[in-house]
Amino acid sequence: MRSFVVGCSPHAAYPPGVGTLDTARAFIAAVQKQDADAAAELCADDVEVMLPGADQALRGKDGVRQMIRLAPQFEHSLRDEEERDGEVRITTLTRAPGVFANYTTWRFVVDGDRIKRLAFDLRGAN
Repeated sequence: MRSFVVGCSPHAAYPPGVGTLDTARAFIAAVQKQDADAAAELCADDVEVMLPGADQALRGKDGVRQMIRLAPQFEHSLRDEEERDGEVRITTLTRAPGVFANYTTWRFVVDGDRIKRLAFDLRGAN
């Protein structure tokens, strides 16, 4: 299983008081649309992105933009979502048609109204 971590905050897409599950969905929607600016707007200034196999983290909103702009276009379909033990977990089937398919679990850790961390667990779907 491979993983990487992103930390962010939910302010741009939803008004205050919207649940953490909705915040997580908003971030995933921005990633799916490859809308780097919308995803970055959801993130704290000190966001950190650690990609699988990377020696150093991508940092800040520019790091989030870079992650999204470098990523190939993937198809995501929802498989499961839950809030448990202070964490929001959303699992998607992530595919690059004809190339690969895996299950991605997006694990958001929220403190107050801010997403402090997002860890991705990847496992093969084949």
